[in-house]
Amino acid sequence: MLRFLAVIDYETFGDSYLQVAERVADRSEMIWFRAKNLDAGDIYRKAAKMRELLPDAFLILSERPDIAIAAGFDGVQLNERTLPPETVEEVFPELVTGYSAHSLEEIEKVQADFFTLSPIFMTDKPYEVKPLGAVDVTDTEKKVYALGGVTVSALSDLNEKGYFGYAGIGIIKGMI
Repeated sequence: MLRFLAVIDYETFGDSYLQVAERVADRSEMIWFRAKNLDAGDIYRKAAKMRELLPDAFLILSERPDIAIAAGFDGVQLNERTLPPETVEEVFPELVTGYSAHSLEEIEKVQADFFTLSPIFMTDKPYEVKPLGAVDVTDTEKKVYALGGVTVSALSDLNEKGYFGYAGIGIIKGMI
């Protein structure tokens, strides 16, 4: 069975991010709090509130291992513009590392505890999106979550392609 990584994007959900996180917490293996374009203090305060509200949830924070530690999060989601996972694991060994990849080659060359691969399907973005499709990730032998345009009807196809789970923002809107 595919596991669900709920992406709580502050830009999408705004000040209702805590209510959304609370509503999906019992259906998700992990909650990734994506808070971009906020200053460090705001990210910390919002993350700390999420931890307080969801003390037993497995929480991941975008890009900032320092704030993840300070707010009591379990992990950090990294990408090509952040510290590499190896550095984060060395400096913050208590954090689980996730990595946002956009190709199978990227997954092969990066070492992290889990990966999101995107975009799998078409998704609304303010820029051109070139979906990868439900590529087979079995040979990577890594925990890969499909991200980007994932719908309930596509889950069986993902399961047959070696995905560990699925992640998303849009799919949450159908749950709440």
